[in-house]
Amino acid sequence: MITKKAQAELIKLGARFPGSRLVQQGAYLLSIAGADGGALLGYLPPGFLAELTQVRDDVDKARQDKTNTLVDAKQATDTQHEVMEDTIRWLGTVANRAKRTLRAGANVPEELTTVGKLQSVPAVLEAASKALGLLNEHAAEFDSIGPAIKPLIDEGQQLYQALDKADATQEQARLSDLPASVTAYYAKKGELYIGLKILIDAGHELHSRDHQAAARYNLSLLNRRRGHSAPEPTPPTPTPSATKT
Repeated sequence: MITKKAQAELIKLGARFPGSRLVQQGAYLLSIAGADGGALLGYLPPGFLAELTQVRDDVDKARQDKTNTLVDAKQATDTQHEVMEDTIRWLGTVANRAKRTLRAGANVPEELTTVGKLQSVPAVLEAASKALGLLNEHAAEFDSIGPAIKPLIDEGQQLYQALDKADATQEQARLSDLPASVTAYYAKKGELYIGLKILIDAGHELHSRDHQAAARYNLSLLNRRRGHSAPEPTPPTPTPSATKT
């Protein structure tokens, strides 16, 4: 068993990611795991890699069903995903404004200058809420350098409200209308996503003293922006197994 999470939670999670990207990401991470060999197995439940490979194959097969292909394609244009990307772009604008304001000598929080890897709607909402609070708190400092910060705050508030509403209503309504075969597909995608995250955690633990090796375990293929193609990471050449430290 990959996870004990409830079916409803897996369905909701799986609805957020296209099956094709999950399968591509799974192939890459499983190749990384294969290169690390037996050293990684001590950080995973017995039989985990075989089970994860099977789940990846199940998603790959299910995504080729015509109905599932159509819902995956529709998912990429859903309002929630559009607003989520717009909000992430807004956070990037905030980061650029904060950097420029700091360089100009104003005292604004450095934490506004970075945008982390935001992989879910709740994470984006949390980041946007925190940014809005800090922008309001330090509005005078931003205004002392210019331009006025209020338009940027207003834009962020509008995006936050739109994303919050979409997350609370749109997704639930859409999932409730899906046929059973599609919800089963979504649940399997959710299971694959959780399995990939577990594999990444294990890889990071194995390579806790080697940042470069740990960084190979990532979701870069899954999380690349829609409309932005990126080359697939090259699987590593197998090397002698690492040992626990």
